[in-house]
Amino acid sequence: MDNRQRAIYLSRVRVGIGLAMLGAPRTVARSVVGRGTDSTAAATLCRLTGARDAVLGAGAAIALAERDTGHNWLSMTALADGIDAAALLLTPRLPLRARLAGVVAAALAVAQLAVAKELAEAAGVGVDQG
Repeated sequence: MDNRQRAIYLSRVRVGIGLAMLGAPRTVARSVVGRGTDSTAAATLCRLTGARDAVLGAGAAIALAERDTGHNWLSMTALADGIDAAALLLTPRLPLRARLAGVVAAALAVAQLAVAKELAEAAGVGVDQG
């Protein structure tokens, strides 16, 4: 499996996670952050994040499959994961499971940026032709 196929797979997984966040926000939030996520506000924020992830994942998967601007979409998913990582790692008093989710998000951000860079270079984007 090459990097493009891995990126498509991860993008599709992101869609699934986003849909899970939309459909069962309290369950997903509780599994990541723990107790205190049963409020309507927490469910709403989880749904917002789920919608974002579903759209980013679908856009990335489509663009990568069409060999179009997939590296751009992958970069945006990396940015979203980096912001999630910062929030999960820097917010005081979150439980250990939230910190672990932050570490996973940070690792995903770095991996996606690396793959996006490789795909951009393979497409000749950002390479000085002169």
